[in-house]
Formats: sequence, C-alpha cells, structure tokens
Amino acid sequence: MRRGILGAVAGLALIVGCAGETSTPSSASKDLSKYLPTEKQLSDVGAEQRQAPASFAAEWINPLVLAPQCEGERPWERAFPNDAQATARTGELLVWQLVAAYDGYSGERVLSTVDAALICGDAAEPGVPQRFSVSSVADPQIGFCRRFRAAGMSSCALVFARGDRVLAIRTDSTNIDATAQQAELTRLAPTFAAAFDQD
Repeated sequence: MRRGILGAVAGLALIVGCAGETSTPSSASKDLSKYLPTEKQLSDVGAEQRQAPASFAAEWINPLVLAPQCEGERPWERAFPNDAQATARTGELLVWQLVAAYDGYSGERVLSTVDAALICGDAAEPGVPQRFSVSSVADPQIGFCRRFRAAGMSSCALVFARGDRVLAIRTDSTNIDATAQQAELTRLAPTFAAAFDQD
C-alpha cells in the first residue's frame, strides 16, 4: 500500500503534464478544506473519518496514483496546487481524498488532462484503465480503475471538476476487486459532490 501511495509522487501534478496553457487566476489564498466532507457527512453514509481535511504537500496523499504519465513538459513545477487532503474508511477500504486548484488551470482543463493521460495509458497498456461514471452527480467527471499485477493491487479513482478546482477520491486494495471498489466510490460520490459543490 505504501509503495502504491508514494510511487506516484506527482499526483494531480503528473496529470497536468499533459495540459496546455489556460488563464485561471492564482489559487494560492484559497482554503479548500471546506470542499471535503465533514466527519458527520461521512458518518451519515457509513464511513469513518480517519484524517480531517487539512493542507499538506500534494504528493503525500495521492488519489491519482492510477493515471499514466503523458510525454511532454511538466508545468506543475510552475503551478504547484493549493490543496486540502483527508482520508476516510468505509468497510475495509481507505478513501484517499484530494481537492486541488492549480495556478493556470481550470478544473475542467485538469480533467481534460486526466482524460488525455488515460488515453496515453490505453496506448501503452491495452485494455487499461477501466472507466466508469456516476450518473447521480452532475459535475464533469472521470472514473477509472486499474489493476497493478506486480503489486497484486486493484485501485479506482473518481475525479470531479468545478470552477477552478478538482476533487479526486481513490481506493486501493489487494483483496477487494475493482468492481467492488467502483461500486463503493459510486455510492459515496453524492456525499463528496455535495461538499465539493459549495460556492
């Protein structure tokens, strides 16, 4: 598990490596912790908060460990995100959470780079990743799962965009398959979206 978490040090920043330029204003002063569910909101859907929302280095909790890297520049070095991160437990699964806003990238632009990264991954690894979406959530979104055979681990991530920010939530497990993880993220998605969609 630790290898999976630390192995993708670039996180959302890695995804942004596929992006072009935009004109979103600086997000440095924003407090993004309010865009993650509270302990009560999680409890209401049968999940337990393990770490309350707080700002950390974006690499520490990395919900987008699944996304392949595209070739090209790495503009995240000039656009380090303002972020809030947390963890929750639902049954046997940990849910890693990240809300981030990158200087120079709107939420939808970051989401488009996630899509581009998945296409890069499809070209390199046919049949991977497996995509899904949540019909009960209106936000622009991408959901995907991957199987890491060498680690014996399945992982799923769900990424939402709204305005100048992105929400990514991720699960991974060596004994719970991707189908079950996808179902759990789908079940939790409306709770996360409700917190994320606050103005």
